[in-house]
Amino acid sequence: MTIKLSEELLVKLRPLENALKKAVSRQEHESAIEVATQIQVLFQNNRSHHRLLRAKLWAYEACVDANRLTYAESGLIGVRKLAGENTRLYLEASGLLAITQLRQKKINEAKKLIKSVIENINNINSDKTRHQFQKRFIERIEEECIFAELIGADDAPLDIKEIEAKAIFLIQHNDENEIYKLIGNSVPTSSLNLLSDVRNYSILQLPAPDRKLLPSPEKIHEPRNIGKTTFALLKRIAWKTFCKADSPIYKLWSKKMPKVFNDGYFAAAAVATLNDFRIGLPILASGLAALAMKYTAEEFCEIAKPKGIMINPTDKKT
Repeated sequence: MTIKLSEELLVKLRPLENALKKAVSRQEHESAIEVATQIQVLFQNNRSHHRLLRAKLWAYEACVDANRLTYAESGLIGVRKLAGENTRLYLEASGLLAITQLRQKKINEAKKLIKSVIENINNINSDKTRHQFQKRFIERIEEECIFAELIGADDAPLDIKEIEAKAIFLIQHNDENEIYKLIGNSVPTSSLNLLSDVRNYSILQLPAPDRKLLPSPEKIHEPRNIGKTTFALLKRIAWKTFCKADSPIYKLWSKKMPKVFNDGYFAAAAVATLNDFRIGLPILASGLAALAMKYTAEEFCEIAKPKGIMINPTDKKT
């Protein structure tokens, strides 16, 4: 039974929780860790309280997005030890831990965790929240399966001028669906194999009614759909480079300055994003740059903003 918190503690806790969520939304993982540490001080005598564990999960999710994987993995293991096995907190911690393991290519461990999350998804009593979590989790796992085999796939240096020229060509000669197909066709076979493996081993363990809502394997592996999933993960890892208020591209893009389109800023941002993960596939860089150029800064940064698998009680989005 959860002990009711005193009003004195809540007065201190609420602003810290708000600060934590802001830090996470801005991908400021160091700030998120600092605030979560301050929240922990408030719970010195109750280290397993759900408000503290949730705060830690927010901070560790920010660390996953920042690719602080060893730190996040250790912390998520700790949360799982303290959370009740039948709780949503435990499922969320398990899902985030699976993602860290996929990124570290600990495939067997990740598959077992994903399967466990799927098999216990009915521990979430609310139909709406369960479907929200299920949709987010499966979409994220599919992205991470592709991502896991892209990381370090090719260390060849990407040439910004070449990427810019290809991006402009793509815009001039292809619509969005055609660009998705080109991206999908460039994804290595190992990514597709991992996606199939995880789907068959884990995701298809869903209850029959929920399984019917999944697209068929044939549709998942269509180049356009693989391209859309790949672009979703590229947006996630690119958000910080493209959308931080102090980034060179955002300063010009948000003001609709022609210079941002004429001087290779999109190509440079795409190359910087892929270089962070040692992904040397030119079509991914040029595809990311081309698709980003189709949006205003406000539009792209809204759709690209990383969406976590954790769900706020007030979160109405899918």
